[in-house]
Order: sequence, then structure tokens, then C-alpha cells
Amino acid sequence: MRRGTGGGFLLVVGLTTALAVAPASWLGWTRDVADVVRAPIMPVSRAGTAIASWLRPPRDAVGRPVQEEEIDQLRRDRDRFEQLWEAQRVRADAMARRLRQLEGLPADAYRSPHPPLVVDADVTGRDPSDPRSPIELRAPERGGDRLAVGDIAIWNGQQLLGRLSHVSPVRLLVLPLSNPESGPIEVVLAGDTEDAPVQRLLLRQHRTGVLTADVDRRTPIEPGARLLLADSRWPAWSHGMEVAVVERLEAIDAAPLRQRLVARPSVDVPAVSHVSILTAVQEDSP
Repeated sequence: MRRGTGGGFLLVVGLTTALAVAPASWLGWTRDVADVVRAPIMPVSRAGTAIASWLRPPRDAVGRPVQEEEIDQLRRDRDRFEQLWEAQRVRADAMARRLRQLEGLPADAYRSPHPPLVVDADVTGRDPSDPRSPIELRAPERGGDRLAVGDIAIWNGQQLLGRLSHVSPVRLLVLPLSNPESGPIEVVLAGDTEDAPVQRLLLRQHRTGVLTADVDRRTPIEPGARLLLADSRWPAWSHGMEVAVVERLEAIDAAPLRQRLVARPSVDVPAVSHVSILTAVQEDSP
């Protein structure tokens, strides 16, 4: 064999071996090595398929021949139904998220004669370096006409983010609780019962983005305690939402009988990308 073929045979074998072990990206026109074998036989395969379809056309369940126009229409219907299914899946996910938001509300929210309406909105702008800066939201396509200044923005179902300070057809602005323009916030400790005296605290904004309050040194407060909204200036159905978490307690040299509570807002504003807005404005009756 070596005498009959000469060096040409060895060259072909060597070239074939090199191409077999070379990366597919070296081929240039394809990244799949199988295309090297598939390319020559694809025209023959397509011709065979066309001849087979002509000799034995496709039939439906009752044996009636199916025309090419009907097959094209079925393909279009399939694509349309896939699009409708995807749209309904997205809508179902949004409804499930809204239901989780409602389930996380305090019980008082459902006792109100005007229970809140939940509207979802995406965060479009904020200053990551300043937790006190206003948060810009994209106006929602549905329910945006029912929003008003003073509506409440929440995250994760029951954690309070702030209140709307500006409403327009294209964008919304939220003042976070750490913003000085939000004003003092009256809260209570989570876990207080009717049998025990309720300890009310007045949280004030600090320039570093935390909330502080001066409390009696004898008040049993530990780091990690949750602070819940109990402010009469906020809607009654919003009372009980989580406002902040106690971070530490500091001594006050000028007032030895009191200590300073330092709390951080429950919501990490720079990390939030999607919020829910609660409004007491009701839908128009049909």
C-alpha cells in the first residue's frame, strides 16, 4: 500500500488526524465538528424528505391529507399560543407576588374600611452612597392613576421603605425613612402585649442614615429588637409594619438616667430594585 500510494496517502492521513484533534473554532464557518459530515448529506436528506412528503403526504387523525397551508397555519397558531402562555405566566407570577405582599401586611390592614391597594413599581434611580437620598421609581402601567403623595412604599411584604413625595405619569419619588424630610417616626417594640405596658419611642433621623431615640435606661431593649410603626400621622392600616432594627445602645453623658438607641432601617435602600406601593385609594365601582 505504501508503494502504491506514495507520500500523498500519508499526507491525507496526517491532515485528517490534525483536523480531527483541532478545535472546532478553527474551522471558521462552524463550531460543530459534526457539520463537517452533515454538510454533504443535508441536500440529499432534504430532497429525500420532499420526495417522501410528495409520495405520502401528512394526514390528520381521521386520515384526511393535510395541505401545506394548513401546516403553516398550525405553526402560526402554535407560536401565538406560546406567546399567550408566556404572557399569562408572567401575569400569574405578578399576581402571586402581590398576594405575598398582602399576606405580609399587619392584621389591622384588613380591619380598615378602606383596605390598601397594592401597586408594584421598579426602582430606576438612587444614590448608593447616601441611604437618605430619595428613590426614583418608574410609574406603573396599571394602577398608577390611583397613587397619591403620602402613599406608602414597602419591601418584602411588611418592611417599611418610606412614603411617596412626588407622583407623575412617568415617575415616582419615595422619601426613605432615613431622610430628614420624613420627620420623626413613632414606633413600638415588637413583642409588646396588652398585659405589659407598651413602650413608645420617637425615632429621629441622623446624618449618617441611622435612626436614634433617647429612652429610659431601665427600658428592656436589646440589640436586634424590631421596631414597628405606631404613628398616628400614618394610616391606621399601616401600623405594625417593621420600621427598623435596634443596632446598639449608647450611654448619654449629659443624662445618666437615659441611653441612646441607635437603629438601622429594616430596608437596605441601595440593594432594593423592586418595591410595592400601598394606597388607600379604591378602584372605581363598575
